[in-house]
Amino acid sequence: MRSTSILLLATLSSLAASTPVSFTKPISFINDHLIPKHVRTPKPSSCDLSAAVPPAATTPLPAISSGLSVYHIAIGRGTQNYTCADSTAASIPAAIGAVATLYNASCIAASNPTQLSSIPDMLLKVDMSELDGAIPDSFTQSGVHYFSNKTTPTFDLRQYGFTNSKKVASVPAPASKIPAVAWLKLAYDTSGEVGSVREIYRLNTAGGTPPATCLGMPAAFEVQYSAEYWFYSA
Repeated sequence: MRSTSILLLATLSSLAASTPVSFTKPISFINDHLIPKHVRTPKPSSCDLSAAVPPAATTPLPAISSGLSVYHIAIGRGTQNYTCADSTAASIPAAIGAVATLYNASCIAASNPTQLSSIPDMLLKVDMSELDGAIPDSFTQSGVHYFSNKTTPTFDLRQYGFTNSKKVASVPAPASKIPAVAWLKLAYDTSGEVGSVREIYRLNTAGGTPPATCLGMPAAFEVQYSAEYWFYSA
């Protein structure tokens, strides 16, 4: 995992060098002086996102609603969470939500969309305990994602706003070497919205899929995943 972490760090550092986000500290500095996630301060993106194009699903998701434009783009890294009624093959894992840290990827999306698409797969190969050492401090955290209840995805984007959402549509992730959770379109829930985000797309997912049955599984378990999140506002 260590070599994967360093490879990812080098890749993200090179991307940062080609975007308006600055990255001047060497790998040795980041590895020796990890910056705790909770003290990183997100800054609103100064990058021009007007030309940023989200990845296309094999089966198209519903289009972005009229009048909306991309507001923020993040890479999420965390876990999809499941429960099992029992540990037999007769039971199927039930999804109960997700928890993820969101990293600001707006500038990468604006200038290096091809490289952006490789990050979820790369991040999935890094153990969660080594994640801070694999993310340059120039890639600030823009917030967190969790579920307020079993059916309400919540996005706390700090300076970008707080949004409860609801699922609008789901399509299977494109076939890949890494099984992945579905791509989604979400819309804001007016009962819990503070900010300007109106629609959210979860795209380019990696990991997160449970086993086919609960055979041998505990009552509750997590499956690590990563994904792109595209936020749209009026």
